[in-house]
Amino acid sequence: MEKRPLFILGDLLANCCVATLATALSAWLIGGSLGMLPGMLAGMLLGMLISLPLGVGLLSMLLGIMEVMMPCMLSGMLGGMWGGMWPLQTAEVFQWGIGTGIGVLIIIYTLNAFMSGPQESAN
Repeated sequence: MEKRPLFILGDLLANCCVATLATALSAWLIGGSLGMLPGMLAGMLLGMLISLPLGVGLLSMLLGIMEVMMPCMLSGMLGGMWGGMWPLQTAEVFQWGIGTGIGVLIIIYTLNAFMSGPQESAN
């Protein structure tokens, strides 16, 4: 994964935007009206449909496909699940969306560091 500060900031903004949009759209369309499990599944599908054109199509040109696809897909799916399970209001949509984007990025970077193991310096 990239370690440049501007790239990490761009990745963070991309995840937060995708998760917030997925949460908002699924809360607006589904909003807990289907029940918890069907709402979660419908929201996850809607989140994937949102994150594909945004993450893979638009944001991958700016940040790179391999670094954007996994975090944005997870952010979109989880954001859609939050919005599909509960009837969220505007402030809650932003809280869940931004929190999901930050959480997914932290988990992805932590797992990547754990799986890569210790790195040697190039000096």
